[in-house]
Amino acid sequence: MKTIFRTLILVSALLVAGISNAQEPAKLYGIKSGHLKFETQTSGGTQYNEVWFDDYGRLRKQHDQIQMEGLGNYHTEILYRDGKMYSNAWFDNEKKDEAKMSEGPAADAPNFLEMTEEFMKKNKIEILGTEDIMGRTCTIYTYKQKSLLRTVTRKDWIWQGIVLRMETKGALGANNTMVLKEFTENPQLPASTFDLPATIK
Repeated sequence: MKTIFRTLILVSALLVAGISNAQEPAKLYGIKSGHLKFETQTSGGTQYNEVWFDDYGRLRKQHDQIQMEGLGNYHTEILYRDGKMYSNAWFDNEKKDEAKMSEGPAADAPNFLEMTEEFMKKNKIEILGTEDIMGRTCTIYTYKQKSLLRTVTRKDWIWQGIVLRMETKGALGANNTMVLKEFTENPQLPASTFDLPATIK
């Protein structure tokens, strides 16, 4: 069970890392707002991921859900705002507002919207080509990334700075494939989407 939980947390951290950056540039994405839904195949089963962002990526939230046999749905939620990252986790039978949301440092990841050759060379990032996902031409990047004291190899399909598909390979069940199912561009998201809960520790 602990191994499955570590895998779930790793997947969540990797997806958020793919939409995060510790230093706030003018903007992270080429469109103002978005709402995306993914499915991720993991060693623990199928995980459902939902991402919201606004202000060109300065505000981001991700909610993940996976069915745990005999336990119901296990949820993780990560919110990125004001240069910080907040995370939470709970089961269906627990009240979300009673689970403490932990505050931590923002994940550091490439800013694909402003990628330079110098940065790519320094961080050993390679371009593998292009591929269309839902009518959007993505550039495919591959690189290694540390997460939770381990290193995984990532393969990201990037459009306008946004990860639309991701594959990871690594030790301890970190072989995952995230596939885009829905993408709404520039929706009018209510400000409450990115509100902080009262239970911050």
